Amino acid sequence: MTPWLVLTVLVAAINLAALLLVRGHWGRIVLLLLPVAWLGTAAGEALGAATGLEVVRIGDFHLVAACVGAQVAMLAVLLVANALPTIDEREGAG
Repeated sequence: MTPWLVLTVLVAAINLAALLLVRGHWGRIVLLLLPVAWLGTAAGEALGAATGLEVVRIGDFHLVAACVGAQVAMLAVLLVANALPTIDEREGAG
């Protein structure tokens, strides 16, 4: 495995754990948040490399940009998931 891939998976897992710690509970959404955290980390790192954001770097890996990307992606998924109607709301409407 390349160092970039190892760092991406590690940073995504740490960001997911931090989000779950702050959120306070687990749920089925964790299965969706894991790939979202990985994709957000990769996108944030790529954006950090493209913009030259060099706050904290590990080699060529832009750590702060990767963390911000992961958190923004997971927050977006949580906001969309909370905006969708639940099963109880759908059954009551019919």
